[in-house]
Amino acid sequence: METTQEGTYFQEGDRVRIKQTGEQGSVNATDGGVVYVVMDTTEETRVFSAYCDKDSYIDFVQQELKAGGAGKQA
Repeated sequence: METTQEGTYFQEGDRVRIKQTGEQGSVNATDGGVVYVVMDTTEETRVFSAYCDKDSYIDFVQQELKAGGAGKQA
């Protein structure tokens, strides 16, 4: 995620979850407020118009830290 003066935005590589279904995927590309997500279970791309806010259809998924890799994300 990237936070600027205008708000918080998803970035390529971010792990996200669809709020309604719990399905997860990775952000493949972004274009302004449009987010392209490759879903884990289907390998298909879904398009969302979303910023990181309460009205977004997707949530950022926090990555767990690897054991022994202090400060590095999985």
